[in-house]
Amino acid sequence: MRIPGAFSPNEAAEMRAAIWRALETKGIRKDDTTTWTKERPEHLQHLKTDPVFRAVGSPKVLKTIADVLAGQAYDLPRNWGAFFIAFPTDRPWELPRNGWHCDANYTSSLFPPAGVRVHALLGDVGPGCGATQMLSGSHRLIHAWFKQHPHPGARGAEARKSLQRHPYIRDLHDLSTHDLRVERFMNGAEVVDGIPLQVVENTGCAGDVILLHPLVLHVAAPNAGQAPRFLLSGGVDTNAMWASVVAGIHGKSG
Repeated sequence: MRIPGAFSPNEAAEMRAAIWRALETKGIRKDDTTTWTKERPEHLQHLKTDPVFRAVGSPKVLKTIADVLAGQAYDLPRNWGAFFIAFPTDRPWELPRNGWHCDANYTSSLFPPAGVRVHALLGDVGPGCGATQMLSGSHRLIHAWFKQHPHPGARGAEARKSLQRHPYIRDLHDLSTHDLRVERFMNGAEVVDGIPLQVVENTGCAGDVILLHPLVLHVAAPNAGQAPRFLLSGGVDTNAMWASVVAGIHGKSG
């Protein structure tokens, strides 16, 4: 779900300026592309508490999250997530084969969701310019898969290994499909088990916020553009998100 203009272009510009100031301490300067040698700069966690990023949690965003959670209680996050900066690379753009994941308990509920993932675009992001790739419809596929293949408390690498047995997900990771990947996975929806599946790019304008169901599979992609991609990624969880994991741990220990 996209929330266009969730915060203003001026607020987005102030956020980018704060990031650039932090990058300059690492020798990465906005006005000198020869310093853009680190594709994905790290160690920016200290910026999370900068008040400038509070604007991501605008009234429009909070209302939409409340609507999506259908009245479930949740705590406001202390900050709106981690910084994912993707500088331009000489590598050609391609649809990634590895790294597909969801930031959730893979056996959590379909509806209402047990949380919401928030992707805030701090700058304009065009196709092929480092946008996160998302598999639309994958939340329904994951929910159905783990109902048919029970795995209480499935999460992380263990859950991904189980999910990769699904024929479509297995093909998405197939190393031999280079020439056909965009045509099959991005240029149209493929209906699998009654679920339309299609990879879409997290593109948009500075100030846009994209809300994801926590079970949506997504992955980082190369930035084949000319400017860095600035993304702030976080979200909220209800108490139900990890309830089955905790129950599974308690059950095993007993």
